[in-house]
Amino acid sequence: MLYRASLISTTAVTAATGVHHVFRLGLPTLIPALIVVALPIASLALYASRGKRLALYGYLAVTALAVVWFGVIDGFLDHVLKAIGIVNLTFLPGGDEPVVPTVYSLWSPPATALFYESTGVLTAIASVPAVYFAWRLYREATGNTTSP
Repeated sequence: MLYRASLISTTAVTAATGVHHVFRLGLPTLIPALIVVALPIASLALYASRGKRLALYGYLAVTALAVVWFGVIDGFLDHVLKAIGIVNLTFLPGGDEPVVPTVYSLWSPPATALFYESTGVLTAIASVPAVYFAWRLYREATGNTTSP
């Protein structure tokens, strides 16, 4: 159950990130996006089947990277703050623009901006359970049940 919850939440972060960046930057980012989605799945599957700690640490590292870079820096500090009307705090290219240009567009500019900003917000939101379940998985797998 814990493996599944952790994997689902991490996959939600990486998939939302993939959709978000492919929509903005185009198809050249599809391969890196698929790799970022596949890495945690493969490493957790390897850990679950063989019990290799290195695979668990790889899974946790990819989860941490996705959460910090895409969930906090890009998702929260750029898109969530922008959505609630606060000046964003990132150094990301285009982050300071009210409407970021994207490769693809939907039926209207507002719909395109809403979709793009929403996938960024979704990445930030999905990061919360990803951190929680990854932490619980780490504690269970290592037998470390002491609180931080």
